[in-house]
Amino acid sequence: MRVQDVYSHNAVHIPLSCTLQEAAQQMRQKHVGALVVTENTPSGPRAIGVVTDRDIVLDAVAVGVSPSQTCVADVMSRGISNVPLEASLSDALQEMLSCGVRRVGVTSDGALVGVLSLDDVLGAMATEWSLIARLVHNEREREMTGSVQPPLSV
Repeated sequence: MRVQDVYSHNAVHIPLSCTLQEAAQQMRQKHVGALVVTENTPSGPRAIGVVTDRDIVLDAVAVGVSPSQTCVADVMSRGISNVPLEASLSDALQEMLSCGVRRVGVTSDGALVGVLSLDDVLGAMATEWSLIARLVHNEREREMTGSVQPPLSV
């Protein structure tokens, strides 16, 4: 399975100048756990980092910092680990593991086109394992009911 089969196509972006409260509101509205942080450049917005729901909770709320008074820049992770759209899920998981992250950017021709999260990978794998379990279950049922077909002879 490849990254292009399971990644989230629409990465949600937020400007560097936004507050943590605004970031949390975006996460809630868009049903995501992370936002790509961008800064304006002459050629348009450029991704410079990621802020997660966990960053907001652990680095701000838990230590008494006001989300409405704190900028995303103060708690975000700078830089984004990226994987190509054509990469295997195994390669993407290895990148997550080596970088210690649960999400990576997905790129096509060097441009960020989405985000792949551990949840995306787990969802895809759960679907695959469910199909395998059904296949095994059906085979056992056929064996138990005696409706196993003899192998074809050639």
